[in-house]
Amino acid sequence: MIPLKINYRHILALIVLGVFCLAPLSIGVCVAEETPQFVTVESVHVDYDEVQGTEMVKNGSKVTLEVVLSDFSKVIEGNKSGLLFQTDLVTKDLQYELPSISVDGVPKDYASPFTVDHSEDEEVQVTLIANAPEAYKRTENVTLLSITQKIQEKEYLVIEIKRDVSSEIIEDAVNAIFNAGEGIAAANESIANAEKAGVNVDEAKTRLELAIAHFNNANQRYSERRPAEALEEAELALASAQDAAAKAGSAVGGKTQRNYGIIAAVILIAAVAFIVVFQQRKRKRGVY
Repeated sequence: MIPLKINYRHILALIVLGVFCLAPLSIGVCVAEETPQFVTVESVHVDYDEVQGTEMVKNGSKVTLEVVLSDFSKVIEGNKSGLLFQTDLVTKDLQYELPSISVDGVPKDYASPFTVDHSEDEEVQVTLIANAPEAYKRTENVTLLSITQKIQEKEYLVIEIKRDVSSEIIEDAVNAIFNAGEGIAAANESIANAEKAGVNVDEAKTRLELAIAHFNNANQRYSERRPAEALEEAELALASAQDAAAKAGSAVGGKTQRNYGIIAAVILIAAVAFIVVFQQRKRKRGVY
């Protein structure tokens, strides 16, 4: 990521750098509906450790999936089809795990494609127990399990289960970067208002420049898969941005108080002058 140069008029463009933090979560189970169906997804069970406060899979955690297929079509040519499997889940040795398969309650040896006899087989159960991949930044659309049915030379998606994979430290970093971006935008607005009021905000600008530097560092560390360092830099960015906003606000407040003091002094001088003139006029008229 290329560090930004400060530009007060277009400071909000900074926040675009953190858009990745707001990417919508891809959480769900996709069952093919637009393609011909030669099998029914009878049931789906998905179990995993969640990242606190989200529905995302905790990186490296155990994931259990169970998919039951039934109602295999009796009208396909040859009465047989093949089931293809895909997963991004891994074993403890970081090898891709293979699902276990049973037909009508009887365990079968794994094969891909796994042949189903539509004239005899009533129910196929696919079970996969493995680990989520390690993640050092939020990883979207990780395939927990995908099953495709192959009939002759054509393939039809049966079910696709995807989740985002993350961790508490990753999400803390993402949220901190977002908050820092908002803090920088707020500080920039405070500085702009102070400048319109004719206030010297050089000190506030210096703090804002520091906030932007930390913000750039946070994004850089995140892209380098170093979430703990990204979190630290984002927190420093927010603190500097808040300090910049506070200094801009106090500068405006100080000038306002000075202005009020000048106005009060002018009023006092005018009042004294009025009294003096009034007394002089009374003496001229012989009134004491």
